[in-house]
Amino acid sequence: MDSSRRVWRVTDLCRSGVSYGTVRRQIRDGTVSRVRHGAVVEGPPPADLRHRQLELIAATGPVLTGQDWVLTHTSAVALLGLPMLRDGADTVWVNRASGTSGYRSPLLVSRTCRLAEDEVVRVGDLLVTSPGRTAVDMARQFGFIAGTVTADAALAGGLSPPALQNLVDRGSRRHGNAMARAVCDFADGRSESPGESFMRAMLELQGCAPTDLQVTVYDRHGRFVARCDFGWLEYGVVGEYDGAQKYLRDLRPGESTSDVVVREKQREAAIRDQGLEVIRFCLADLRHPAAAAARLGRLLAGRRRRPVPGTMEA
Repeated sequence: MDSSRRVWRVTDLCRSGVSYGTVRRQIRDGTVSRVRHGAVVEGPPPADLRHRQLELIAATGPVLTGQDWVLTHTSAVALLGLPMLRDGADTVWVNRASGTSGYRSPLLVSRTCRLAEDEVVRVGDLLVTSPGRTAVDMARQFGFIAGTVTADAALAGGLSPPALQNLVDRGSRRHGNAMARAVCDFADGRSESPGESFMRAMLELQGCAPTDLQVTVYDRHGRFVARCDFGWLEYGVVGEYDGAQKYLRDLRPGESTSDVVVREKQREAAIRDQGLEVIRFCLADLRHPAAAAARLGRLLAGRRRRPVPGTMEA
């Protein structure tokens, strides 16, 4: 677990000589913050969803009793380093051995479901569902977008499409498995960021998902021009998702962000020189997918379907 702050059980603090009154006073003045009932951490609550989940796991693990339990869903996402979404991020998700009863509270969801040996991995001292099983669970529980973001990352991390398909087939009678199957059919390990996956899934729900990914553009002499996130090559259109970190990530030594912006504009002009149109998506489009789809639709409507020279799938 990569949370950098230690989670303290209040009972352990009291055994070491810290009074309940002192802990309450520290919570009030912000010296510590409450993770859950009976557990605190030094400093304010984390703004980062992954660290919030990791601290919840650290605070909840000691109070879980009985047979071995396995962390699932968003808890597995946090521990496996898969993309974190808000879905289920304020809850610890566990699976217990058959014969135990399910339980749900605002901070803990405990379920009972059979897990095959290859569906469980170990992260440190904790048992966690495998990346593939986690992606399938996220699709079943939270739907198409969360499932796609998780499945894309699992495939990019080395999970094979047949292995993902096999995990879906195993749960053919489980609630939500039709959604898991749809995610399995759509997921693509070529997606290079959670934002790309999220945008692509949103566009699919709007009926206009890209027909190609990671499109490499060449000029008429066969020289490399650019590689684009999305492609609607039958219309001569390519797309880019500009995440919040894009320009910081592309900074070269000694450059400012304005240098990156200028270079990106030059790159876009070079793409257009090959007869392609470029559409850009950003975080605001994730909040307003219908508007983004309408903007894309207007662009595609103005371009007739035709083969476009100068492109090749990466």
